[in-house]
This record gives sequence, C-alpha cells and structure tokens, in this order.
Amino acid sequence: MNLKQAMSYLEQTFPEMKNRRVVTSAWCPRFREPIVDEHDFARFVARELTRGKSHCVQLAFDGMEAMLCSGETEVRDWVCAFVDALQEVTGWKETGEIGFVRFLGPETRRAWMALDAIRADLADCSILEAEVTMWRAVHHTGRGASLRG
Repeated sequence: MNLKQAMSYLEQTFPEMKNRRVVTSAWCPRFREPIVDEHDFARFVARELTRGKSHCVQLAFDGMEAMLCSGETEVRDWVCAFVDALQEVTGWKETGEIGFVRFLGPETRRAWMALDAIRADLADCSILEAEVTMWRAVHHTGRGASLRG
C-alpha cells in the first residue's frame, strides 16, 4: 500500500477527514499530494473514543494495523507519527494507553510500546531534547532506532 492509497482509505472510511488534509509533510518531502494530518486524525480518534464510538476507533486501528503490515515506508512512518500524536494528545487523559489497548493489533501495539519506552527513557531530558529525539525516532532520521521490524 502506498501513501496515496492509505490516504484514500482514511478519507473513504472517515469522510470527516476529506477536507482536513495538509499539502506538505515534513517527514515525507517527496510526497506533495494532500495527506491526512496525523495530529488531526489523532485528535479525531481520541474524540471518537470519548464519545463512546468504539466501532469508529476500532476501524481506525484496523486500518493502522493493515498499513503497518502492508504499507510502504512512508505509510508506516505516517502510522508511527499518528501513534506518537495520539500518545501526545491522550497522555494526560483517562483515554491514554488504557483506553486504546483493546483496539491495538500486534503491530500497532509494538509501535505504541516502543514509543512509550522512548518517552520513558527521555523523562529526564529537557523538553526540547526529548521532542527532537522523539521526532527523529518516529521519522527514522539520523541514527535513530526504527520502530518497525
């Protein structure tokens, strides 16, 4: 699955996302077509959980699982960026990890746990240092560790 196919899937499954795309992406500069913003989608999924729309949340994570399993590099990077964004927007809420665990497939669970472990390792760093390191880990720049197998 390429990035265009993944974005098409998201827009078909979640029509709310169709008019909320961004034109460029810092993590995939060679892809210039509009894509669903991972932070916007994370806020959407978190909001759906708080509204009790479990079916919608499960659809989102089923899609993320499929993208991690069969997606090209840019797709898997987008999914990791989504998981990172979801952890950011839900970390201080009751809907954090505990709320989402039941929806995670094996690959999304692995990405969630890897990002969680990185956050724990960065707990003693300055906010700026932690953010830069997390961005590098999620987007695989420099010598950062990959979140994929």
